[in-house]
Amino acid sequence: MANNSPKILVVDDDLKNIQVGINILREQGNYHMIFATSGEQALERVREHSFDLILLDILMQPMDGYEVCRRLKAGPLTRHIPVVFLTAKTDTESLVKGFEMGGVDYVTKPFNSYELSARVKTHLELKRYHDREIEETQKEIILTMSHICEFKSAEMGKHIQRVAEICALLAELYGLSEEECLEIQWSAAMHDIGKVAVPDAVLLKPARLTPEEFEAIKYHTVAGHHILKNSTRKLLRSAAVIAHQHHEHWDGSGYPRGLVGEEIDIRGRIAIIADVFDALLQKRAYKKSWSVDDVKDYMASKRGVQFDPRLLDLFFDHMESFVEIEDRLKDDL
Repeated sequence: MANNSPKILVVDDDLKNIQVGINILREQGNYHMIFATSGEQALERVREHSFDLILLDILMQPMDGYEVCRRLKAGPLTRHIPVVFLTAKTDTESLVKGFEMGGVDYVTKPFNSYELSARVKTHLELKRYHDREIEETQKEIILTMSHICEFKSAEMGKHIQRVAEICALLAELYGLSEEECLEIQWSAAMHDIGKVAVPDAVLLKPARLTPEEFEAIKYHTVAGHHILKNSTRKLLRSAAVIAHQHHEHWDGSGYPRGLVGEEIDIRGRIAIIADVFDALLQKRAYKKSWSVDDVKDYMASKRGVQFDPRLLDLFFDHMESFVEIEDRLKDDL
């Protein structure tokens, strides 16, 4: 399970300063503390972890804190992490340079415990507010784009909502954290966004597709990935993965890349099961709805072929819960 405590990186080339800072903060709050003793090591830590706040010493060698901050602010995935400088230099020129590099505040050394604790608490609260605003914006975007899919294909009905809920439940049963389950739920709502790039004559055809038309349909996985892949936002990056991978197969026979086994992201493997389960149960212009027993038999025959065996077994063990989602979110007739 994920540690939900705020994650703080403390960067200083003096281990004594690091220890003093960590001890002060541990007495004042429930923080997950990680440290680095050089600018280079700090950048490595940021590549390995997602931080809520960075406390960064200025006077380090060979890479000083200004350069570390400049590199962080130049990176699309790290520019939003607030940086508070740790410094014994309180002259105006040094402080102005820190703000120009992208720092949000500074704490003087030697540390005053009240000052350090208060500034850390303030900037973590600001970061939480900022993240909440960004997440709500992402959710609005996802809902809007999902409605575009529904308008594009009226037959989709509540398919998007059902797949999203099934994905979230299967992720929970698999043992992912609450945060990861919510991420998958919102991301899965955009799994078919690439269908906006498929011609209506193909997408809405009430008959079997020709090989050429099927290739056009397959392109929606690539199109969805292209639409979402350049986002720096967590939910939309996750949605890009699901859009790209929800037609891959465990044995490598799927599309668009022919990924095999765990080359398919866990988010993709979950969405594959949810998408097929819902699609088979629902009536479409080109097919009748299947019974639950027929769907289960078909999916069992594809265990280890189309579906991750472990995930499918878990799905079957809780089949009644997934059927309940289908019953609760039936399409309006």
